[in-house]
Amino acid sequence: MRADPTHSLDGIPAPAGISMKRESRLMVNSIPSVITGMRLASVPILVLLVANAMLAYGAVVFICLLATDLLDGSLARRLGASTAFGAYFDAATDFILVSSMFLVFDSKGFVPYWLLVIIALFFAQFIITSVHWGRIHDPVGKHYGSLLYGAIGLRFILSGPFFSDIVTLVVTAFTGVALSARILYLRRGARTARANDHVPGNERPVSDGPRM
Repeated sequence: MRADPTHSLDGIPAPAGISMKRESRLMVNSIPSVITGMRLASVPILVLLVANAMLAYGAVVFICLLATDLLDGSLARRLGASTAFGAYFDAATDFILVSSMFLVFDSKGFVPYWLLVIIALFFAQFIITSVHWGRIHDPVGKHYGSLLYGAIGLRFILSGPFFSDIVTLVVTAFTGVALSARILYLRRGARTARANDHVPGNERPVSDGPRM
């Protein structure tokens, strides 16, 4: 049975002040996820604007979504509200936004369809390795999302075959480098974990969500 936060363990009602503090803390902890949810809910608006060539309005919406991506993580750290759910929710929202925009770009002939497949595979391995191994020191992969956001942002002011080829080349090359770096740090982390297993009292830390 789930404990009632308004009561103590012996069934005696907790003071009203303590109950209010708990409720306030829960509300504060939910703020970053609410901001992430607002970004997710706004993705269809951005897609419709860009799909209908309303790039000026789309750029405004995109800037607002980018601001929420910077804000939710910053607030979570400052408020001490970082959770595994919030981290995975943020990563999933970023993937939905990025993949939706690249789908639109593909429909407009701006990028090849296989580029979206590469991006999807990278996000998939990112989530899988984060769940299995927890927090991983990956100084290359953590910039992958920023690269994709940058490519989307530049699309609002640049176009043409040359820019399309540059985006395709850069994203493909960076994906290869990021995957190689991820494998390298995973192998290094595995060797460190095996070494620590032989030291009494050492335990592998529990994952608190992905970092990108």
